[in-house]
Amino acid sequence: MSKEKILANEYWENYPFKIEMLAKKPKNNGRLTQEDAKKLDGELHIHDYGSMDSGMVLRWYWIIDNYSRIVACRYEIFGSPSLRAVADMSALLCRNKTLQEALKINYKSLEYFLRDHPSNPALPDSKQYEILFVLDSINATVLAIEGKEEPSSPIVCECANISQAQVERAIRDFELKSIEDITNYTRAGAFCKSCISPGYGMADRSLYLVDLLSQIRKAMKEEKKLSGDSLVDKPFNQMSLEEKRVAINATIDEHIRAMLVMDGGDMEILEVKNNGEHTDIYIRYLGACSGCASASTGTLFAIEGVLKQKLDPNIRVLPL
Repeated sequence: MSKEKILANEYWENYPFKIEMLAKKPKNNGRLTQEDAKKLDGELHIHDYGSMDSGMVLRWYWIIDNYSRIVACRYEIFGSPSLRAVADMSALLCRNKTLQEALKINYKSLEYFLRDHPSNPALPDSKQYEILFVLDSINATVLAIEGKEEPSSPIVCECANISQAQVERAIRDFELKSIEDITNYTRAGAFCKSCISPGYGMADRSLYLVDLLSQIRKAMKEEKKLSGDSLVDKPFNQMSLEEKRVAINATIDEHIRAMLVMDGGDMEILEVKNNGEHTDIYIRYLGACSGCASASTGTLFAIEGVLKQKLDPNIRVLPL
């Protein structure tokens, strides 16, 4: 085996098979032309996101019909193989969605589609920012098509071109607790590190990542107190049925519901019962999920897998 093939195989050791296949054999990579748009009776929109300096550039080709629906979607990319895999899956998810539906594609749903198994993350921690980069590119493309501008936000990391709004969104969405987490999810602080805290660089700043992290974590703590929805701090198998229901609902809201809503579905908990060592959760599918062929197979497997991983391995999910 050649040196090139050995290195290529080593690159994929920390990635699921699905990511590797999407990177090696992408199905949506390429261009769309005005002739393609004419055939589909739509309008071609091309939008660039990212920069060569940051090492990531994504160019979207979308054909939009009269109903603001993305009838065709392709891309060209400059970046890592795993970034190409994320973009390829995103192109698949965008197709046949309206612009507003495309905006509903979020990290949790996209990341789950990239997994081989519900319990195994799609990307290592150091690559999480690639998913957010692609999602930000979708948001920017929709705004450009609608003739809107992104709200301005100060740049906190010039090397990676990351704004304060992007950092705050990542901290809130993923409850990040350290500078390392921020770097993994946004790349802020990955290069010269002068944005992390005083002493890393020569220039004085009005706001460092350590300050931003402290401020947002404090605000999140106060917001949680005011909401009154904080979970009890004890093992799941020691909770009362009502406490279990709260924990289950919180987990579904955080890790599952977005995946269902993105495809026009949803779910609700009808009852939670203790059954020996098991906790049985009776659910009802709503919307598109209620008639979906995978509701009793793949979708159910994914829901139960997340709840087992996040709460307790003895959970069973039973659709009615």
